[in-house]
Amino acid sequence: MDIATLVSVISVAFLASISHCTFMCGGFVIAYSTKLANKNACSATIFSFAYQISRIFGYIVLGLLFGFLGSAIIFSSTAKGYIFFLLGIFLVVLGIALIKRGKLLSFIENDTFAKKLIIPKFKELIKKDSLVSFMMLGFLNGFLPCGVVYYFLALSLSSGSALHGSIIMLIFGLSTLPVMLFFSGIAHSLSTKFKSMANLFSSVIISLYGIYLAYLGFMA
Repeated sequence: MDIATLVSVISVAFLASISHCTFMCGGFVIAYSTKLANKNACSATIFSFAYQISRIFGYIVLGLLFGFLGSAIIFSSTAKGYIFFLLGIFLVVLGIALIKRGKLLSFIENDTFAKKLIIPKFKELIKKDSLVSFMMLGFLNGFLPCGVVYYFLALSLSSGSALHGSIIMLIFGLSTLPVMLFFSGIAHSLSTKFKSMANLFSSVIISLYGIYLAYLGFMA
């Protein structure tokens, strides 16, 4: 993993967690936080960490799969050029969509899959009161349709390595951990303007990295 990718992963993950992630995953976090309100501080902390670690594990699984897929389809310099160029164009469009938050983003973040499979399962699991159910909830959270996650999956794919893909998604998950763990306090303390600026910066980085990736593809 080069320095440009590493800087992009960490900066986008943290900035996006302040803005986009609080919007996309906030409902899930509020739901399980309400469930934990009746538990003592120790149990609530354990359950919350279990949820978040399982969420990150879900990301790692996705990173491994997409990295492996990348290793399968990037079999020559020509193939690498085409893949990088197409991924670059997608990331430019994704960055613009994340800024505008209109129909384009709704199309990219199509929630049909979530409505049919993830949300019904989430409603079923949230009724249970076991550590395992909370771990499964966190794992499902990792599979929510999300433009920011798509960015990191594109990086995992372009890495052409299952190991590098899983590392990219691990760094992404860890970078979002502080905000997601302390969601309720952070969400209320940050102004709308600040979150909008964080979203703007992370989206611009995504588009710039897309241009960089497309350039690499064009020059390959």
